[in-house]
Amino acid sequence: MPTRLIIQALLLLFSISCYSQNSFQYFGTVKDFANQPLIGVQFVSPTDNKIIAISNENGAFKFYSTLLEVKVNHIGFESVLIIPNVNENINEVILNEAAGLLNAIVVSENKRESQLKNATVSLEIIKPELIGNTAPTNIEETIGRINGVQVVDNQPTIRSGSGWSYGAGSRVQVLIDGVPMLSGDAGQPLWNFLPTEGIDGIEIIKGASSVIYGSSALNGVINLKTKKPTLNPYTQVTISSGFYDLPQRESLHYQGNKRNTVSNFSAYHASTYKGLGVTFGLNALHDEGYKMSDYDKRIRSTLGLRKTIADKNLVYGVNTTYQQGNSGSFLLWHSYDLGYTALDSSTTDNQVSRFSIDPYLTWNKGKFSHSLNTRYLNINNKVDNKDPTTNQDNSSNLVYAEYQSKYTIAPHNLYITSGLVSINTVSKSPLYGGNNTATNYAAYVQSEKSWKRLSIALGARYEQFKLNNRSEGKPVYRAGLNYKIASFTYLRSSFGQGYRFPSIAESYIKTSVGPVTIFPNPNLNSESGNNLELGLKQGLSLNGLQMMIDVAGFQMQFDQMMEFTFAQWGNPNPPSFGAGFKTLNIGKTRVRGGELNIAFQKKANSFDIQGFMGYTYAASKALEPNKSIGSDINGNQYTYLNTSSDTLGYELKYRPKHLAKADIMLSYKKWNLGAGITYQSVVKNIDAAFTTGILPFFIPGIQESIDKRLTEYVLINTRIGYELNNLWKLNLLISNLANVEYATRPADLGAPRSVRMQISYTLDKSK
Repeated sequence: MPTRLIIQALLLLFSISCYSQNSFQYFGTVKDFANQPLIGVQFVSPTDNKIIAISNENGAFKFYSTLLEVKVNHIGFESVLIIPNVNENINEVILNEAAGLLNAIVVSENKRESQLKNATVSLEIIKPELIGNTAPTNIEETIGRINGVQVVDNQPTIRSGSGWSYGAGSRVQVLIDGVPMLSGDAGQPLWNFLPTEGIDGIEIIKGASSVIYGSSALNGVINLKTKKPTLNPYTQVTISSGFYDLPQRESLHYQGNKRNTVSNFSAYHASTYKGLGVTFGLNALHDEGYKMSDYDKRIRSTLGLRKTIADKNLVYGVNTTYQQGNSGSFLLWHSYDLGYTALDSSTTDNQVSRFSIDPYLTWNKGKFSHSLNTRYLNINNKVDNKDPTTNQDNSSNLVYAEYQSKYTIAPHNLYITSGLVSINTVSKSPLYGGNNTATNYAAYVQSEKSWKRLSIALGARYEQFKLNNRSEGKPVYRAGLNYKIASFTYLRSSFGQGYRFPSIAESYIKTSVGPVTIFPNPNLNSESGNNLELGLKQGLSLNGLQMMIDVAGFQMQFDQMMEFTFAQWGNPNPPSFGAGFKTLNIGKTRVRGGELNIAFQKKANSFDIQGFMGYTYAASKALEPNKSIGSDINGNQYTYLNTSSDTLGYELKYRPKHLAKADIMLSYKKWNLGAGITYQSVVKNIDAAFTTGILPFFIPGIQESIDKRLTEYVLINTRIGYELNNLWKLNLLISNLANVEYATRPADLGAPRSVRMQISYTLDKSK
């Protein structure tokens, strides 16, 4: 009897062992709640998050596994568990979208999908509905609607981290689908090269993010996400046309009673054909502008191809963009009375062509995810400044490549992201004094660990730069934590370092506009800084109204900060008399403040309301006001004190202390109403040269605009839409409703009231 029991036990163990080695079959299709197939859905092990398979271009999946259940993950959707197929019937897996403001999915903080509530930094989301309903002709119009964010002369700044610089050296990294979109020579965002069509959302990180995104992320990150192709076709065509109204002051009517017009056409299509994902975009703009010579006429096309190899867990593709256009530039007004007339009526015309090609590849293997993103960017600017003796043409070629690896240990909630980056730029430009080369190599690693309530992130990056024969390198670090206090209450804290090397333009540019010259500074030093933040995110739900309240306190500190500074840097010969701007290191600076943001939404049967409101207080300060920052052609030493118009409190130049913004969208049946409001407090400190010395003789009226507090303003934008049917929609958009006269910086008035009518056609088979 004992012998027989032993044999039976051994046979049982053997059968259990054989059973455990069986491969179970999983097959079927995965769809969203609207019964539309989903591409690239991940099937992972519930215990270690090891990727087993992904769905193909038809949402279908078929694989074998020894697991008795598998977790299904897809960005923006709630995860579910499925079991093996027990018969020949096809399993249909339905995924529901992640609901609620706090559960919104973001990818920018750590270059992987995560929920907004778990972020360790301040992060804002712009939904595609806001972009579509406001019909921007340039994506910077949309960025400027977000609290704490400003765009002045095409340069973005977040929480007053930057002042005013003319077309060079952004402290905010701008990306499209995670790939940088700054020019290689000037380091500035290419706003009109970025699409306004086919945008699936925008994410904005406030604060230093250099560990993951590099030196240009010293002040933050703006990441545009484009709509990906699916099996269900998506097509949208939009046409808008309108005019700039006449300013209230008759002296500003530089063309008499003629109203300049603006027209825009855009189209976007995304679908999958025989397993190949295809996206196509087209945008054409004819904008006469509201200032003399400040026009923009361009056409841009995009083409994307994307292939998913489901059984290899592989996605690869290529995106291309081409743009051709003509534009004019406006730097300074002729006078306060002739605020929309260019200084000395001098004009500069630019003929621009740009081309980019972006091959990419993503491969998942077990606990590892590998990606390779590359870009070739060519920019060619032909400049006509009406001076045959001065050539300001410029061209550049940029080659970018980033390899990234992600490693996941799900049982321990540990995520490790690492990468290698290479950026090489060759510039051929008389504007920058001839041929220049710039290279940037970087390596980074970041780890994230979470427990039941607490999650932490630690990261490091090393940057190496070379500009012509000058080279420099430096490491930066970051740390962040997020603690779940209660069910809908999250406390976060972060520390991030930043480091930015001078661009080719900041170091070598030489150009003139009338009597004003922009001078090079080849001895410009790199700037570094850090950002501290403590924030609290609170979610609320009351009678169907969802709210997300976010409060944050922050401090940014910079060393060797680069700022535009006006003085007599050149020889005192006509017409410029050696006067103009140069980028200088002004020493140690600090920006402290706080921010409040409230997002809300409520949906009913025929009623939908959503929007946001926010307020930012940012107190800037020069910490070394007596430090010598440079000397002019005559050997005169300059400091913060003798180059600033208002030194009370040592505020930095060109920065408002208070900024408040709000936007609300109300939908009822076929009607859609929206309004946005912006308040900016007065800019107290500018370059002293604008109000004293010889410059006010050449550019009169700046002191008058200061006395009238034109930099303090309230702007209201409104929109009303009506859905003719499921395909067609009409929109009427009015910007600067009250036709307020305001200034964003010295000698530059903002846009008067504009009125546009938009008609759009949208065919979305996924709905």
